[in-house]
Amino acid sequence: MIDKYFVSGGKTLDVGCGAGRATIPLFEKGYKVIGLDFAEKMIMVAKSLNSAIDYRVEDILSTRFDDQEFDNILFSFNGLMLLGTYEERLKAVKEICRILKPEGNFIFTTPYLDNKTLKFYWLEKASSLDIDVQNMTWDQQLEFGDEHLEDYGSDFFLHVPFISEVEKMLDEAGMKVLFLARRLDYSGIEKMEDELDDNYLWVAACKK
Repeated sequence: MIDKYFVSGGKTLDVGCGAGRATIPLFEKGYKVIGLDFAEKMIMVAKSLNSAIDYRVEDILSTRFDDQEFDNILFSFNGLMLLGTYEERLKAVKEICRILKPEGNFIFTTPYLDNKTLKFYWLEKASSLDIDVQNMTWDQQLEFGDEHLEDYGSDFFLHVPFISEVEKMLDEAGMKVLFLARRLDYSGIEKMEDELDDNYLWVAACKK
């Protein structure tokens, strides 16, 4: 994805960079990369792993970057869907659109619901919310996709959208889809993915 859609060596923003899981490989591939995360402790860890990289503590909902500053922007590991409301996710993508160059591209990953609505877990959830999965309103789609989860003793929020929601969000932010596909189709070594309900999409987008 990066080799195909990113400007090689271009100025690149890694949003939600955490401890540099993607930032460090981008830097090593020759990109002029900035790592961005609102968690100061994660940025401290990232800096300890590679002090040569420009890491900053900021919120993607409102950054201090100039208009059209970046050739490439990455928001990996489903970070966009950790934002708590559709309005926040849309605001983040609008900000990404603002700071992306006209010829630049934006790559992100997301879970998706389209192939899951008839799975037992989701049918149970629909029943508890009194939602008809075959005939949902927009507000019900958003509610249905909101998940409050626990992982290694920590509680966190994750929104699981329908593909149509992802497309709507990009369109409203002034962007369009370049590429959208299941990760499983391009990452066959991840055999566990089948057990996880074929859970993720890779998405590349650009300005309209």
